[in-house]
Amino acid sequence: MPTVIEKALDYIGGMNTSASTPDSMDESTTKGIFKYLKELGVPVSAADVTARGDQEGWNTEFTKKVAGWAEKVESENRIVIKNPEYFSSYMREELRALV
Repeated sequence: MPTVIEKALDYIGGMNTSASTPDSMDESTTKGIFKYLKELGVPVSAADVTARGDQEGWNTEFTKKVAGWAEKVESENRIVIKNPEYFSSYMREELRALV
């Protein structure tokens, strides 16, 4: 798995992964990360998310929800980011540096 995807999953792993659904801030951040990585040419797959979630013991429903978003972005389906400002320029710079 590319380092940039590992880093993206580290960001997601820092969220409240014990909840069954991410809060709105975490949802917007996660979707922003996935969309940005797709733009950079390194999309995150649902399998990547599921593997990390299983490895780190994320809540099953949380993992399914996040993996679903990854699948939507990877397959170029429309995804709504309610609060795009939560995906910070710092995260963008960190991820871009790893591509």
